[in-house]
Amino acid sequence: MKAGIVRAWGGPEAVRIEEVPDPVPGPGQVLVRLRAAGLNRADVIIREGGFPEAPCPIILGVEGAGEVADPGDRAYGLEAGQKVLLSPMIVCGACAACRAGADNACPSLKVIGEHMDGTYAQYIAVPRHNVLPAPANLGHVELAAAMTAYMTAWHMLATRAAVAEGETVLIAGAGSGVGSAAVQVAKLLGARVIATTGTPDKERRLREIGADEVIDYRRTPEFHEAVRDLTGGRGADVAHDSVGRATFQRSILALRHGGRLVCMGSHTGARVELDLWNIYRREITILGAHTAGARDIAEFLPHLAGGALRPLVDSVFPLERAADAQARLVSSERFGKVVLTID
Repeated sequence: MKAGIVRAWGGPEAVRIEEVPDPVPGPGQVLVRLRAAGLNRADVIIREGGFPEAPCPIILGVEGAGEVADPGDRAYGLEAGQKVLLSPMIVCGACAACRAGADNACPSLKVIGEHMDGTYAQYIAVPRHNVLPAPANLGHVELAAAMTAYMTAWHMLATRAAVAEGETVLIAGAGSGVGSAAVQVAKLLGARVIATTGTPDKERRLREIGADEVIDYRRTPEFHEAVRDLTGGRGADVAHDSVGRATFQRSILALRHGGRLVCMGSHTGARVELDLWNIYRREITILGAHTAGARDIAEFLPHLAGGALRPLVDSVFPLERAADAQARLVSSERFGKVVLTID
């Protein structure tokens, strides 16, 4: 089969399209014929050698969609040719966290495309737990763009931050895949959404998907002051930050007394300098988020199937142009997800 594989860490050119052996499904696994793969920042971090747990060589790709090629045991309830999307977390399925639907806390958690070969390929063999019947209203490209962004945004806002109807939510860096998904999730939860972005075009598009107010952080670097102006001096109830060092302190300053900052992601830097006085004096709660669990996925998928959540695709590249797709992924002009199609 064809696959986008990295054999030595480096730049986008390190992703090479090669013929590799087809995966052979083992006990409890399903073979999926992939039609599309969604790109994520994790792909770039791994390609550059920034994720020490990743093996080398590795086929990149955290998320994907396609059809069942070999359904395995009949008890799995899958049929050959059935359209599916993948959950990226490989878990034990037996520990207390897995049994409770919080499998993101599984002690043996591993991620497709990070700890093992991923979705930049024609085929992948994964445990039955990871193969989900796809909403019929979405094509493969949209499905490949949906899972990671929406499961992360849902886990951050609905589960960790417990956003309530009528609250004001700040989404920092809202033009990214997770950021644009978070705008939609926050609106679905009944929040007023204030988003930050860096171009007039992204500002327009964020308003189209539900942002009530948009702040251009290039014109207003101290965006927390604009948030306070927009909230009559009070501040936001919740700040969603998937950017990291560049926005973290300002996201805290944008919050009201007793506000919540929920954070996941650090592509601008994992280490930050904090003003602790602003945290304890104003009783700010900082909530970390990693990845979603089965409960989160079960909650957001009906909204995806019903059309309330609609994946935003920035651009589509064939698998053979995986290096170009990764270059687009880190472009400041990108809005939404970058997707590979797999013939």
